[in-house]
Amino acid sequence: MRGTVCLQGGGEFSPSCVDMDADLVARAGGGPVVVTALAGAPGQDYRTATANGVRHFATVGATAVVGAPDVRENPEDALAVLRTARLLVLPGGSPARLLAALRSSGAGQVVADLLDSDGVVMGASAGAMVLCDWTVLPDRGMRVVAGLGVVPQTVVVPHWSGGREDWLAAVDAAVAPQVSVLGLPEESGVVVDRTGLLAVGRSPSALLRQGVELAVGSRVEAA
Repeated sequence: MRGTVCLQGGGEFSPSCVDMDADLVARAGGGPVVVTALAGAPGQDYRTATANGVRHFATVGATAVVGAPDVRENPEDALAVLRTARLLVLPGGSPARLLAALRSSGAGQVVADLLDSDGVVMGASAGAMVLCDWTVLPDRGMRVVAGLGVVPQTVVVPHWSGGREDWLAAVDAAVAPQVSVLGLPEESGVVVDRTGLLAVGRSPSALLRQGVELAVGSRVEAA
């Protein structure tokens, strides 16, 4: 894959995420950073989550950080802002809502175009889930559907601290055995680029099907 993707398990924009996110800003050349909380409902939910991301990234070294208008309400202006990003941030919420917004608006193509130009995309919780080949939709009866596919052969289980048997059963029933299942704790995750995968954040992540813990700072080289 081209570009860099950071998949985070949730708890985004907390003080424990500062080092992890400052590295993403550096990878993006300082910005611009654009936040769009499309996993939230239109209106106040969207505006609050987007503003939280803008405040956070303003403290971690971005030269410019803005919140995009909601593409579901103002598509022309929103897409114009999204296209300025060198780091695009997709916070958590409803993966079904986020996936629908990205696919129906042109914002999903912005994600692909940014990565094709060696940009950076960060997704937390729902944002991480929909960037993979497959995503669980817990708010749709644990359905497993195709995601955007920018991180191939991968499924994310967010907020990972063990358990989640219903999620894992749904994935096992729907997804081929060779697909990696990443358990991502809050305030933690992985950075994925053409060289492989790097575990980042506060806590270890896990390759659940392999039973492998990924200590922070450990790498898995690309095949």
